[in-house]
Amino acid sequence: MKPLSDQFDEELERLRASGWQNRHPSASDPAVDGLMRVAQRLRTTTELRADSTFARRLEQQLHAHQAALHRAQQRAKHQDWPIPGGWRVHPWLSAVAALCLVLLLSVGVLAAARGVDNPDNPLYGIKVWEQQVQNSPASSASSQAEQHLQFARDRLNALSALADGGQDAAYQQTLREFDQQLTLASQQISNVPAGTDHNRLTQELATLKSDAIAVLHGLLLHLNLREELTTTDELDHLGEAVSQVASVEVTLPAHPNGQATVTLQGTSLQFGAQLLVDEKPKTATGTLKGNTLVFVVEQWTGSQHPQSIGIVNPDGTATQSTNVTVTTAPDKGNGHGNGNGDGNGSGN
Repeated sequence: MKPLSDQFDEELERLRASGWQNRHPSASDPAVDGLMRVAQRLRTTTELRADSTFARRLEQQLHAHQAALHRAQQRAKHQDWPIPGGWRVHPWLSAVAALCLVLLLSVGVLAAARGVDNPDNPLYGIKVWEQQVQNSPASSASSQAEQHLQFARDRLNALSALADGGQDAAYQQTLREFDQQLTLASQQISNVPAGTDHNRLTQELATLKSDAIAVLHGLLLHLNLREELTTTDELDHLGEAVSQVASVEVTLPAHPNGQATVTLQGTSLQFGAQLLVDEKPKTATGTLKGNTLVFVVEQWTGSQHPQSIGIVNPDGTATQSTNVTVTTAPDKGNGHGNGNGDGNGSGN
């Protein structure tokens, strides 16, 4: 069977002759197949391409080096002395040089990937892969906990750049990753034996949580509603006392465009909150008494039955509930109201 180098060399020549577009490796050796897929991926991934000037200079140097080797071979033939190690000019030299270049560039790629915080960046996947390798089961619980804490802090630091500019998906993905890394760190810390390391890591975890609460509160006023909701949930996970709506009762007016009442039951409700009906702000006057927040909406459109009711607090935290019960006020104008409502309570 031909050596792997010769198989890879022939496959490269075949693809170069036939064109790279829409071509797939067909070598029988799985190792060659894998190398070809890597070669094609590197060739078509624009984000990993070197600067054109650098690439041109490197190509010139490789050609010059190859020409020098060829001249040395010719001299060896005439002078009847061997080239040390049996050197010979072979197309495989270019493949070896390319792979060496990949190894050299990979160091720079990994370094660049470590600074990537946006999940949409192609290098972000490399960063995640590197983190997974570093976090292999072979490392101790203490070192894994430290890595998870560092990864979580990286995610937290990345959130500020994603809070503005309509990057909702990237923001929420990064926030989920922060929460995941924090959970993994906590799990690993619980596996560290009692002692200096355990105490140190426990303190680092507490500090990170405290820093996260401060950072997230600072971001809230720059977020859209969906981001506010997920950020408020994360603050709850971190142990912050945030508003929670347990149930809602909506009393619709007997006639269209009449006055409606929205009563929310929950915890840590705040005075001055903005009412949300199906995730849209609604003009209303609110009154807070204990764990009950009552809004009066002067003009309720038609017989609208909301699917969700929520609030946005003055500090930017937000919460909502789909546990909504809808009733209709009695019709006092004709005296025929029965006060029993329409019975269309909705509680998901």
